[in-house]
Amino acid sequence: MTLRTIICRAAALMPAAFVCLVALKAPVAAESTVKQRGETTFEASWYPRSAAFGGQKNSFFHVEVQPELSVFDDTTEWVLKPRISGGTAGVGVVDFREAHVTSRIGEMDVLVGNTILFWGKVESYNPVDVVNSLDYGRGLMRSEKLGAPMAQVSLPIGSGQLDLVAIDFVKNIYPGRALRERVGTRFGEQIVFSGGASRNDIGQAARWSAYYGDVDLGLSWFRGIGNAPRLTAQPNGTLRPDYSRINQMGLDIQYLWGDTALKGELIHRKGQYDRLGAFKKYRAGVLGLEHSFYDIANSGSDLVLFTEYAFDSRNSLSHSGFQNDLTIGARWLKNDIDDTEVAALLTQDLDYKAQLITIRMDRRINDSVTFKTSVRLPSGLHRDPNSSLLARDAALIAALTFRY
Repeated sequence: MTLRTIICRAAALMPAAFVCLVALKAPVAAESTVKQRGETTFEASWYPRSAAFGGQKNSFFHVEVQPELSVFDDTTEWVLKPRISGGTAGVGVVDFREAHVTSRIGEMDVLVGNTILFWGKVESYNPVDVVNSLDYGRGLMRSEKLGAPMAQVSLPIGSGQLDLVAIDFVKNIYPGRALRERVGTRFGEQIVFSGGASRNDIGQAARWSAYYGDVDLGLSWFRGIGNAPRLTAQPNGTLRPDYSRINQMGLDIQYLWGDTALKGELIHRKGQYDRLGAFKKYRAGVLGLEHSFYDIANSGSDLVLFTEYAFDSRNSLSHSGFQNDLTIGARWLKNDIDDTEVAALLTQDLDYKAQLITIRMDRRINDSVTFKTSVRLPSGLHRDPNSSLLARDAALIAALTFRY
């Protein structure tokens, strides 16, 4: 990361940081509570197959530190959660996942600052979840959300809650040259905007959510810069992200029927580039079925089986890769003192016969240390135009997280 990049990112974060610093310097009432905590994660990853492109390495070590300070009383909470990460991949990040003030005014909650929102119900892919930009700093198959400066007002409406949000733009982070899980061309620092978008755009979003008996329902709307830009090749041999303004209506729903859950996410979006760089209105969604088996053979452990189907009306021109995909998964919870959990996931592209198998295990070593490991096995990805450049990126990943 260059000095210029660090300065630019720090400048972009100043509004949210300023809000939190002012709040933390304000007089703290005697009944206020102060909490300090955090976590440090050490992660190692290994790619057993030979690299597809020059300069790519086969193993990486990554460190991420996330301290957190929160001050709260009966009506107000101040949260400051920076993230400092880096490693042998050469992509370092300094940002704020959370840096905000939340205050209750009557029946209304108001949040100002950096935060991360999540919308959705399903496991494999969340098409309704579009508010935050994405961090691909450890690879295109391992995205995380970036905190975004925003203002959010939440208030009760009828039997549910209405969230109104204004969001500032944050650009995605893309993998460096040494990383696996990337395309063959290097990502450049420059970005552009098209389709009516500009750097100064403030996104708007609204979501109404409610419970009706066994139904958990969410209706959402988003208008702003999308987090899936078109990548255009430049004369200097780099890729330049081209961000457009999207307009999306979304529905997420879950219905509980005994030990079975029916889930779904549906969207209608316009303003999004397709795989060939054209604007098209389209519909997409994920439909899922999940069933839980409790206390298997009186062992105290539980097993969750689920399946999901993803579709996209653009078919082979979809930019997401989830245009006609079936996912089958299982999650075993031992329910022991160590919170042991094992999950397996198979995603099959029904058009291109490509598949991805993921197996992961989480386990607490003690009250402060958690161990996580995962194996990812792609097969036939070379037939899928959205994923062909990742066909050789099978991976073994292990991480230790220390909480304090």
